[in-house]
Amino acid sequence: MDIDNIKKSLARFELFNELGHEQIKLLTKYSQVLNLPQDSYVFNRGDSAQGLYLLIAGQIKLGIASTQGIEKIISIIAPGNSFGESGLFLEQQLPFYAKAIINSEVLLVSGHSIRLLLDSDANLARKMQERLSDSLHQMIHDIETLSFQNAIQRFIGYLLQISANAVNAEIITLPIRKSAIASMLNTTPETLSRSIRKLQHIGLIDVKGNRIIITDVVKLRKLTIDH
Repeated sequence: MDIDNIKKSLARFELFNELGHEQIKLLTKYSQVLNLPQDSYVFNRGDSAQGLYLLIAGQIKLGIASTQGIEKIISIIAPGNSFGESGLFLEQQLPFYAKAIINSEVLLVSGHSIRLLLDSDANLARKMQERLSDSLHQMIHDIETLSFQNAIQRFIGYLLQISANAVNAEIITLPIRKSAIASMLNTTPETLSRSIRKLQHIGLIDVKGNRIIITDVVKLRKLTIDH
């Protein structure tokens, strides 16, 4: 990716879309493109933070793994989103890894250049605070979901979250494998499969491969409260 395309990519991200020419120029100077083949790491758990990561294309998963090799997926990053914000401010090792699910393109903006702008641009500092606050609220929501909802409710919540961003809210294409979804929802693939079959059996969804058709969204939402 050449310099002009890096500038265009930076301007497409909400965090930077109000920056001036000179500010974008500064970030571009200290940015680099990472072309990541499938299953390669952006960074590993325990690495030092290098800056802010912007996903241009592909899919990235954030996760941790036990010493026994059991993987727990924390989040799936889609194009147009960023990750690694906490590493900009904390002089600590990263607590999770970032790995490409498919061939991906990531723009790494150095922490040094962002900190320079934060010191001089109150609007950017506010946006960064909002981004970190959103991440904190999402983390609390995820903990609440995992603590107080059963497997079916967690899967319904996942479906509704995807449908909210879909062109057709009633037809959902699962963006990742069901085993990865199970890891995100803190359940087993077998339990997730049983949950899907139950929802299909009672007529709330129809499943065709990785495509799910929601047949009764009102009753589906009601299950997250009553089930």
